[in-house]
Amino acid sequence: MRAKWLLGPVLVAAVVAAYLPALQAGFVWNDDTYLTENRTLDGIEGLRLIWTEPRANEQYYPMVFSSFWVEKRLWSLQPFGYHLVNVLLHAGSALLLWGLLVRLRLPGAWFAAALFALHPLGVESVAWITERKNTLSLLLSLLSIHAWYSYLEAHAKAGERKNERVIERKKKRRAAGTVEPWWRTPTVFHALSLACLTLALFAKTTACVVPAVLLVLVWWRQGRVVPRDVRPLLPLFTIGALLALQTAWLERTMVQAAGKEWEIGMAGRVLLAGQTSLFYAGKLFFPAKLAFIYERWTVDPHDLRQWLGAACVLGLVAAAWLLRRRVGRGPLAGLLLFLGVLVPAMGFFNVYAMRYSWVADHFAYQAVAVFAACIGCGAASAIAPLGIVPRRIAAALALAALGVLALQAHAQSHSYRNEETLWRDTLERSPSCFMCETNYGNWLMEKGRAAEAVPHFEKSLSLRPENVPALLNLARIEEQGGRLDAATGHLRAALRIAPLDTTVLVNLATVSTKSGRIDEAIASYEEALRLGASGSHVAHNGLGAALMQRGRVTEAIEHFREALRLDPGYAYARANLERALSIAGGPAPSPSGR
Repeated sequence: MRAKWLLGPVLVAAVVAAYLPALQAGFVWNDDTYLTENRTLDGIEGLRLIWTEPRANEQYYPMVFSSFWVEKRLWSLQPFGYHLVNVLLHAGSALLLWGLLVRLRLPGAWFAAALFALHPLGVESVAWITERKNTLSLLLSLLSIHAWYSYLEAHAKAGERKNERVIERKKKRRAAGTVEPWWRTPTVFHALSLACLTLALFAKTTACVVPAVLLVLVWWRQGRVVPRDVRPLLPLFTIGALLALQTAWLERTMVQAAGKEWEIGMAGRVLLAGQTSLFYAGKLFFPAKLAFIYERWTVDPHDLRQWLGAACVLGLVAAAWLLRRRVGRGPLAGLLLFLGVLVPAMGFFNVYAMRYSWVADHFAYQAVAVFAACIGCGAASAIAPLGIVPRRIAAALALAALGVLALQAHAQSHSYRNEETLWRDTLERSPSCFMCETNYGNWLMEKGRAAEAVPHFEKSLSLRPENVPALLNLARIEEQGGRLDAATGHLRAALRIAPLDTTVLVNLATVSTKSGRIDEAIASYEEALRLGASGSHVAHNGLGAALMQRGRVTEAIEHFREALRLDPGYAYARANLERALSIAGGPAPSPSGR
């Protein structure tokens, strides 16, 4: 037995070895908004906002940002610590999955856990710090499931499902001093399961599928689900539904996951569900050409060929149902679990990332665990009746497969070494990804390599002509090079695409001012402010500068003051205000900007 439990440290060591490149990686893409430039990670007030203000961060996942808050106190902004925590959370989930499968008395539990731990489809969730959402949420979800089974065991042990005679015997035993400690009572375990699930939901609301997973497991073990199986799960269903609805609302209203990108109708969403399910199944069985971002395919319900995915999925579920008496309930339960944990990522709900691609490796993190459990334990069940020699051969093949997956996960982790490596590798695997071209160009611009960035923005526009960010960046490069007419052309093209985009209006006004078209600049600034420019302090300052050139000093002073009110540290507005006041003969602004 001791030798068996040594497999736990072996599993953890294998995970750490597979993810060594991730431990040496830095910050990539939106790790800045989540971590390095996130003001809510500073001070007690930031921690309060993390929990009490849903709009304080990109998403309302307070457990994730709280973990970052604590870590920032421990190792500041050194990426190693954050990567290490992600790797250890992943390893912890593998151990919990192993324990759960042992608890369910399934063969091949360790192999299934190792398959989950080393499968390269999980790399994106582990190597990308922002996806702490996945690693933390899954670990807490598995803790909730373990607590739930402890509740069931304690419930049975307490005798609540037994007849009156058994209850009386237990009462006598209690009188003899055999009462269970309070911390091992069903109520405590039930509360613990609910608490862990709530925390998992505060890490990522895809954990809302946990109660449904528990019901599928009930059906798999008993062959039916009765009201007494459902009633204790109602609190878990309720908290899951409430927080999932809140996330869906925030995605639409705050993250702005809405618009023509999702206007595919219900038929299109059903079609998409079939396509995404088969996509993830394919990547799980054959994890080749994994990419940080995949190309976004077109969903067309009128194309009958696109319905093959949905038809295939429905056919598999129907076949598993019809064959359940012959082959057992396992295949159908496995399919239901796999499809169930993918529901939040199938396209039925708007997710901002789907603006760029319908699929992403991190969407399937929970599905990797289900897949590993079904394949690992299913294969072990099929091999168990065979002789010792076939079992040894199967064990050798299984270890070889784990070795291959570990090497692939190790190689995949290299992509997250830095942002340039990430975008280069992604473009190599998804050459038609317009967003990848734009983001790589952005990174090159930030590094002062504007000339290298231009071809990437141009390629992005060739793939997506209505790509406003690419036009804005090209305009910025032209403006910095003094080619103001070219910059104006890009900005006017962007304005035709997005006439209500205040960023475009402010940039156009700035270039118009530099070009001497002051009246055009004033009109653009005023329109941006009317629409509610996100950086309105910049618009007020720019408008003030344009008004100054028209000799409207008094109006300019009011706009400079408003810019300073909105951002007291805005140095350009302060300098402009001092100059305007000196012309008007008024007092200089106070150091506080008031």
